[in-house]
Amino acid sequence: MSLATASSRSQLRRAIRYIKRTHARSLHGPPSAFPERLAFAFDIDGVLKQGHHVLPQAVRVMSLLSGRTGPFQQPIPFLCITNGGGVPEAERLELLSRDFGIKLSTDQLVQSHTPLRDYVHDYAEKPVLIIGGGGDAGRRIAESYGLKRAYLLQDIVAWRSAIWDRYHLSPAEESFVKRDVDFSNTQIEAIFVVNDDGLDWGLASQVITELLMSDQGRLGTSSQGTPKHIPLVFTNPDVIWGSDYPLPRLGMGAFRIALEAIYKTLTGRDLEYTQFGKPHATTYRFAEAMLRRHLSSLGRDPESPLNVYMVGDNPESDIAGANGHGWDSILVKTGVFKGGEPTHKPTRIAEHVEEGVTWAISRELAKS
Repeated sequence: MSLATASSRSQLRRAIRYIKRTHARSLHGPPSAFPERLAFAFDIDGVLKQGHHVLPQAVRVMSLLSGRTGPFQQPIPFLCITNGGGVPEAERLELLSRDFGIKLSTDQLVQSHTPLRDYVHDYAEKPVLIIGGGGDAGRRIAESYGLKRAYLLQDIVAWRSAIWDRYHLSPAEESFVKRDVDFSNTQIEAIFVVNDDGLDWGLASQVITELLMSDQGRLGTSSQGTPKHIPLVFTNPDVIWGSDYPLPRLGMGAFRIALEAIYKTLTGRDLEYTQFGKPHATTYRFAEAMLRRHLSSLGRDPESPLNVYMVGDNPESDIAGANGHGWDSILVKTGVFKGGEPTHKPTRIAEHVEEGVTWAISRELAKS
């Protein structure tokens, strides 16, 4: 047995003992005691991970909730709901399953752009622009949602590099760009900003504003009257987010704010757009539907009452959204929030995800 494996198992045993001590009064009841209504929704960045680093408390919590360790003989339902994304859900699930040492199902992940699956049906055969995601991930995301004519910013640069001559395609990008498209004669019907990974703010701002001011969504043209309305969709409103850097980093919400200022300066009009992601109600409704599908996959009644606890690090997205949706909320100090008075009041403040989860379990067991 490796030292790393022994250390991990030792940490798990300590966590189980801690949970049992914490909930001693409730756990000394009948062996069948189980928090029937309890479910969790976890943010990822700043709660379960910090950048690429997986928090050890998160690994122990995932093992407990999946029923692999701890006092319960069955899983406690949970999912991950993140304003991150930038890769197809299947790829992210595989990565997270490796990170946490458990098998996550398709109903246990809501990325910022996942709700687009129910939004984009009308665009299946239409040309759309997908912005964000490293490499060609944006196109792969779009195709996984059924979009057959999804184009990237790199395709546009390959068509005419002068559109933003500060951007130069890498050899990897040269390998996946589409060169058989004339964007001066292709009407872009919608713009979806799905992630800020790999997002060149200058190139994206130039292309988006040009399309919104164009003649019928054709690049290299200018509308002579009121421009055709091209739906613009953002999937992550976070202005800042927590990583393994000691201070919060700018997110897609910051890019949107910059774009709004540019568009207002150029046109005198406010930027019209649709926003997905936490704290918006559409995302929380979608997440609850996913959670209930997961409940069904566990052999339980998907319509049964649930007390859902959202565990997050960002008061503006995680806590505000959960409170607005009628969920309980736990604010942890391992990400954006470091202490003080949060802008939105959670049900509980915890040092880390493990402390928050054990408190929620104890609270729910006390109700039974």
